Amino acid sequence: MIKDQLEKIGINNNDTLMIHSSLKALGIDGRDFIDELCAYLNDGLLIFPTHTWGIIKEDNQVFDVDGTPSNVGMLTNIALNDRRFKRSLHPTHSVCAYGKNKDKYLACDLNAKTPVSPKGCFGVLKDLRAKILFIGAPLSKNTFVHSIEEAYNVPNRFTEHIYHFITKNGDEKLDYYMPRHFNKDCPHISDNYEKLLPYMLKYGIAGEGTIGYAKSYLVDAFYCYKLVSHILIRDIHAFDDQRDIAKYLNDFKKEE
Repeated sequence: MIKDQLEKIGINNNDTLMIHSSLKALGIDGRDFIDELCAYLNDGLLIFPTHTWGIIKEDNQVFDVDGTPSNVGMLTNIALNDRRFKRSLHPTHSVCAYGKNKDKYLACDLNAKTPVSPKGCFGVLKDLRAKILFIGAPLSKNTFVHSIEEAYNVPNRFTEHIYHFITKNGDEKLDYYMPRHFNKDCPHISDNYEKLLPYMLKYGIAGEGTIGYAKSYLVDAFYCYKLVSHILIRDIHAFDDQRDIAKYLNDFKKEE
């Protein structure tokens, strides 16, 4: 069933695929699902976010690559405990990956100085022509958009304070210095990303289908970057709130 659903929604076996998910909505055993994903993406790269921003949030806290759980869902923790996957070293916004060139990909987080760097594991998704699959998860979980906002230096996205976090990777320890995400007027900025969905569907940047038993959306990272860039060039504060973005898209063309 899963193989057919992946094919139908538009995923190829050589894709770079990031998954945001609700295991409850998926409705099937998480380990079995990950086994099927790994088997299907036999020539691709499979990625799960394994964020710890809800855990690692004070100065001098230690992020243990092997011991600190993900705070973004049950399926991400199942992947973390699967020996086929390897985790990046970012102290608050790590990912884990399985498949082709995973070490090269995960190394993108080694020099991170922000939560979602344009050159980190999220920012490079556009360069990898990745696809982002939302399984029973809203578009507010689209962490990739944070990296686009970082690329455009959208104001009022970070704390003024620069935190010192420590990543423990076996016997190795690495120091990271970075702000945390923060906006005093809208504590949950990502909620405003959901207004992108109808336009991504309209322009063929996203498609919808079913994975397991969950309504799901597949987003093209490259064209998502194009769409969000188009909007931010016209209004750098477009995602500060729920303002209408339709007027910024009158001249948008997917191929631009």
